[in-house]
Amino acid sequence: MKTLYVFQALLCALIAIRLLFFRRNGAAHRPWAARLAYALIVMAGAVAIGVTFERYEWALLALNGITAILCIAIYAVRGNVVELFRITGLDPDGDGESLLLRLLRRSSHDATATR
Repeated sequence: MKTLYVFQALLCALIAIRLLFFRRNGAAHRPWAARLAYALIVMAGAVAIGVTFERYEWALLALNGITAILCIAIYAVRGNVVELFRITGLDPDGDGESLLLRLLRRSSHDATATR
């Protein structure tokens, strides 16, 4: 069980680090997006710190907050998880589709063994 907590702490540390080092590169400042990012940084960091100091109740509380944000995001896109991965404005091709989004949008499997 402790291995799962350590793995979750590592994932949350990666999330917090990525959010901390985000650069707008001239994009407009969005106050509510900044607040959401701040909340995610605090919660993801709390998971990593809580597991490091073996305060698993802190980690669980913070994970509940992260799960609540994910739940709100899924309801906001009406359950269409593909829409969670649309990245308009960042793609050099201008189609707004990341590699993950293209993978999720595939309608068939390439491998015949999975059919």
